[in-house]
Amino acid sequence: MAFYLTIRSDEACSRWSATDPLVAFLRGLSELRQTAPLAFEGAPGAPWVAVILAASERGNYASDGSWTQRVNVVELVCSDEGDPAYYEALAAKIAAFLGYEAVEEASGRRVWPPADAPRRE
Repeated sequence: MAFYLTIRSDEACSRWSATDPLVAFLRGLSELRQTAPLAFEGAPGAPWVAVILAASERGNYASDGSWTQRVNVVELVCSDEGDPAYYEALAAKIAAFLGYEAVEEASGRRVWPPADAPRRE
């Protein structure tokens, strides 16, 4: 089984980010390796994770793996067998880089920034 952590600017995914700097940042993370233009997975020895960069329209996102100049969602598909703290720390790194939030949408829980930090609107 898997659970999902969504990195977005806000609930409406209203802010876009340039793809090039984000991909360069993700390439620099030792825990990831790139598998497609807009996809990463856990590096050898790291816990299983899939990281997908996408464009969201009206709350839905899709990625066919082809390059796009801008993205507004980064989705982490995480293993239920892994340590949730590991996945949350990875999501926090990416969200902090983008100035976005990381949430577990199924539960409505905000992972980053911490719950006591003010929300960006």
